Amino acid sequence: MSEYRMLSDNNFRECKAEGWTNDIPICEVVKCLPVTEPENGRIISSATEPDEEYYSGQVVQFECNSGFRLEGHKEIYCSENGHWSNEKPRCVEISCTSPEIRNGYSVSLKKIYKENEIFQYKCNQGFENSERGNATCTSSGWSPSPSCEEVTCNPPYIPNGVYSPQRIKHRTEDEIRYECKSGFYPATRGNTAKCTSSGWIPPPRCSYSTGKCGPPPPIDNGDLTSFPLPVYPTGSSVEYQCQSLYQLEGSKTVICRNGKWSNPPKCLRKYFSNLMGLWKISTYSRILFCVK
Repeated sequence: MSEYRMLSDNNFRECKAEGWTNDIPICEVVKCLPVTEPENGRIISSATEPDEEYYSGQVVQFECNSGFRLEGHKEIYCSENGHWSNEKPRCVEISCTSPEIRNGYSVSLKKIYKENEIFQYKCNQGFENSERGNATCTSSGWSPSPSCEEVTCNPPYIPNGVYSPQRIKHRTEDEIRYECKSGFYPATRGNTAKCTSSGWIPPPRCSYSTGKCGPPPPIDNGDLTSFPLPVYPTGSSVEYQCQSLYQLEGSKTVICRNGKWSNPPKCLRKYFSNLMGLWKISTYSRILFCVK
């Protein structure tokens, strides 16, 4: 229902001998001036077509195109005095400036980003991303907010073992090396552990040997024929093989007895001798000579 207002200031008439004291007041419908769509935006709710007048009480709602955000009031209404409650809003382009990363650095090279563009960054050693290694430019800023949080591990407690280096605080990616006392062996393959956001990986522990052996000893220029295990029960055996141009000296098999491996073999450089007709070609190391 439309609202009306009087054009005259006096809405009171009195009947006297000479007649009415004032003219008959005139009422007109209260209207507001037309509202046009904002640049890079549009009107999404209105009972009146654009460029037409609005009646008192009518409401106009706005929204911006993709890549732009509303600056001002999303909704305005025609007041009783014929004026709009607020100014028409503006649609400004969404952009984010490259953020400063404390304890980290930017991977992306741009300085200004538009909506939905990705900012990538990495953290310095000892620090990790709070959520993920990138952030998205949104109408409300970067999401999630880029940050690098310090990740530390408490000094490890290794019964029957010692480790180095010893620090008051270990940060992520810091690595320790540990050794077990006589009669004990590392509970996992190898004797190193790394500080991560989940703690020490793998957990550094020393287990009682009970006659078991740890990984077989390595040899120069040779390898095991099977994948090494962290623990072998007594009586277990493994075999070695030499690399190309080397030959095995000693037993290729070693056996675990009472927590110790038997002596491993050695791999020595080969000496080749071939007969080809009347010629003998001999090769030792890098020296090649012929004998008739």
